[in-house]
Amino acid sequence: MEPAVEEWELRLPRGLSAFSRQHPDLICDVRPLGFRWSVFCSGPAASVSRVARSGPWDPSMVWLDRGSETCARFSYSPHPAEIGLLRRVAALGGFILPPLTGRAGLLRVRFLSVGKPAAKLAARDGEARLVARRRLTPTGLKRELDRIATGPPRLTPRQTEVLLAAVRGGYYEVPRRSTVEDIARSLHLGRSTAEEHLRSAESHVVRSAATLIERSRAGVSPTGEDAPAVHVARYSSELELYVDLVLRGETVTSLRLLRRAPPGARRDHPHLARILAHLRSGREDLLDIPVDPAVGPFEREVLEELRHIPPGETRTYAEIARRIGRPGAVRAVGNACAHNPIPVLIPCHRVVPAHGGIGNYSAAGGPETKQRLLRREGARGTDGTGLREAPQSGPASERQRARPRPRPAAKERP
Repeated sequence: MEPAVEEWELRLPRGLSAFSRQHPDLICDVRPLGFRWSVFCSGPAASVSRVARSGPWDPSMVWLDRGSETCARFSYSPHPAEIGLLRRVAALGGFILPPLTGRAGLLRVRFLSVGKPAAKLAARDGEARLVARRRLTPTGLKRELDRIATGPPRLTPRQTEVLLAAVRGGYYEVPRRSTVEDIARSLHLGRSTAEEHLRSAESHVVRSAATLIERSRAGVSPTGEDAPAVHVARYSSELELYVDLVLRGETVTSLRLLRRAPPGARRDHPHLARILAHLRSGREDLLDIPVDPAVGPFEREVLEELRHIPPGETRTYAEIARRIGRPGAVRAVGNACAHNPIPVLIPCHRVVPAHGGIGNYSAAGGPETKQRLLRREGARGTDGTGLREAPQSGPASERQRARPRPRPAAKERP
């Protein structure tokens, strides 16, 4: 049985079909995104401007002006009749091929089918008719795949040029490796002109991604970010502090070391039991406990590197910066460690200064808590007074630069 593409026209009483009936001069492309649908409308500016006043989707509205024609992009939760449509297509052994098109009260749907054409795509609350059915060739399959892709935001050639120059120049890295002046100079533009194009391009890109971001929040499982937060806490006699975990499902989103018992916290959870066992023995491998720190991309890269430092070993801030390919970001690495929301599980206590000692620690107890953690794990030099400088893997010249310069001897007064 050969694959084919079937095209159907449906008239549903609710959802996008009803929306397009209210706005007959708009053309709407629809892409199902899990539990929300992404809609891209185009048409006369006066008609698009009425969209924001005609439904529950204005909070996620995105405007893209096109001179005499205006486009709007928004997302919404599909009506049960539309969800039923997807289920009926699946029951027929078909696969929806985005985008769906809505115009003048009709919803045009294309789906991939195998075998004989369906006698009818039943719409319990509406009407449906088969418009076309064609055999799908390899060339046709490629064309369908190209149509499925959402596509890049529509930028002007100059906006595209400036945005790509910013990305390639490291403007969006942390810390930044270039400035707007650098971008303008490389393209032979004025600074204000380059900045204007860059901000416009950023606005279009972020707005185009809004519905995809919304998709990540829609229909998540109980282990996702919409699951209720659960506090689990127990006292650690080794640290003389309470270990307070915040979990969403089985994922740890926060770990705090507290001097007082948190109110309303539960006492038992397998993750907490393993953490307490590690604090007693210093030998538990906690790498498989899932964590999800609410940090930026650079900080996440640093914290992921920290998770792979074995118990009993230490790294310097400079070494972490080199390992993630950013040797000049030593200070930024220190900031990422200082704002680590999940200490112990993400062992920022195993990162120490290159010039010796153990450095600071942002959790309760400060350096004393850090010292206790390192001592429990058997880290070299944890003798109660500080961690001695560990051998460095970098060149000798770097090690020399890392050592503090001795102060000149004070002159004796006559």
